[in-house]
Amino acid sequence: MTVAGVLLAAGGSRRLGSPKQLLKMNGVTLVEHAARQLLEAGCSPVLVIVGAESADVRDAVSILPVHCIENVQWQRGMGTSISCAVAELNDVRFAGIPAALIATCDMPTVSVEHLQSLITTSNGGAGRVASEYAGADGSAVRGIPAVLPRADWTALAALDGDQGARGLLRDNATLTVSLRSGSFDLDTPADVAAWRAASGVSPEHFRPPLPPPPMSLVQSALSDLDHEMAQTRKMLERVPEAHLDFTPHPKSWPLQKLANHLTDFGIWGTVTITTSELDFAEPTPRSEVPTTAAGFVAQFDARLADFKAALATVTDEQLGETWTLRMGPQVLMAMPKLSVLRTSVISHMIHHRAQLTIYYRLLGVPVPGLYGPSADEQ
Repeated sequence: MTVAGVLLAAGGSRRLGSPKQLLKMNGVTLVEHAARQLLEAGCSPVLVIVGAESADVRDAVSILPVHCIENVQWQRGMGTSISCAVAELNDVRFAGIPAALIATCDMPTVSVEHLQSLITTSNGGAGRVASEYAGADGSAVRGIPAVLPRADWTALAALDGDQGARGLLRDNATLTVSLRSGSFDLDTPADVAAWRAASGVSPEHFRPPLPPPPMSLVQSALSDLDHEMAQTRKMLERVPEAHLDFTPHPKSWPLQKLANHLTDFGIWGTVTITTSELDFAEPTPRSEVPTTAAGFVAQFDARLADFKAALATVTDEQLGETWTLRMGPQVLMAMPKLSVLRTSVISHMIHHRAQLTIYYRLLGVPVPGLYGPSADEQ
């Protein structure tokens, strides 16, 4: 499993007077340059934490296969950006990531080779490794770029203000990789002038654009999954516990059964990915049906977490394999797993979610906006 890359690019550059992330050399912004370095070093995923001038910073890296994460508390300091990154990496999608390589935009002496050395020294993210360089007084300083293993993430999640990771990096168990002139960063106009006046920063520091890697089938064909699941969760949050037996028509399901069915689609997704068929003729264990909105949401979340964990490891080749639904010897459906996920999971869920909006309207339950504001939200 690869090490995640975290690029801290949310600061306001108060001492510089303009956003250092957007400084250019040879037509390339520093944030794009630093993000490319993390990608070339083999980091995946690469998170770019944005805050000040977020729209421009996002635009600067828009051609790269990176994830921009908004830190709404960026003005409180670097610690909030690190904790913001850890909160994202703790998502089930990244459950297998062993460590994060944290870097900034404003250290011009950092190279791809240095980042790779940090990862190699960490044994693929198993250990903590810091960059080591001479401080202003000549003493050794440990700092970022640094690899922080998952065991450190609880401490990182608690960071706030200008507090960074140096407390962890000072620990005796931290390994180090030497970084030439690592104490030099671009904090002031004088720093920038000195940097530009130095050897001009050779062209290899600003490599030609990397072609974006091809999107996986999960990324391209299931790009709406998170949105649709979030909308279904909003519906389940409003289940009216006093009307679980309500049905708008004798042929319609009771509201409780319909809401419970909406929690099933995480199971359907997991079963589709991890098996080759499902036989309705075989008995299937069933969980107790919830009776509260909180219960439906908890069941939905747990099943969705399993589904996302399965999605995180599935390959394009596996998504092309045939999945079969049968009733004993009778085949009800046989199609590629990706098609099953699109139709029998996502589209099927949307169909039943739409039914539930009718129940809510008839009961006077406010309907949440699913693709824009609903009439109850205007």
